[in-house]
Amino acid sequence: MIQVGIIEDDPKLRHNFEQFFKLDKEVNLLFSYSSMEQFLSSKDQLSYSPFLVFLDLGLPGINGLEGIAIVNKSFPEAHLVILSGNTDEDMIWQAMVKGANGYLIKPVSLNDLKKQLDVVKQGGALISPEAAQILVSRVNQFHAPKKSFSSDKLTPRENEVMEQLVNGFTYKEIASVLGISSTTVNDHLKNIYVKLGVNSKAELISKILSERAGS
Repeated sequence: MIQVGIIEDDPKLRHNFEQFFKLDKEVNLLFSYSSMEQFLSSKDQLSYSPFLVFLDLGLPGINGLEGIAIVNKSFPEAHLVILSGNTDEDMIWQAMVKGANGYLIKPVSLNDLKKQLDVVKQGGALISPEAAQILVSRVNQFHAPKKSFSSDKLTPRENEVMEQLVNGFTYKEIASVLGISSTTVNDHLKNIYVKLGVNSKAELISKILSERAGS
């Protein structure tokens, strides 16, 4: 069963998510908050950590961009997906660089969302086609021949694994592309985390993209 949380100030959308997940026997809705402040005051009472957290960008008070770091610190292993009607290229890029794992543009089709949950369980990302196109374009800009400071610390194989991960491939897809097992991919990622001083896939991708954007 997937543990899910949502932080969204639109009461209608939040209610739709609540009702949708309550009817799904494979999903357990852990929490549904209207603000980051409510999340901060209640998160320590949760019995479980969520696998998936939906976060609205346009929250009152502490906004969604600021909330990304807070959610990632609270739940380092959670898959954080942004909910937003904002299709601005820089906003989408900032959200992903700050550590979001996905970006869904409102209005969100709950039926389509249900179909994509299996993708998330396999290590994929929930991302709207418009957002994906922007991210692919931006990432391609940073594929310069020279190595980054971070990549100098890694072995050639670890760099290959890291590049495939940044490009949005799942663990299984990376294994297939590189001709190695999923277990070996996981072993490489553990080494990469240690060498680069990160604790999750979100932190790794954020670190690499931030480094490339500043180079």
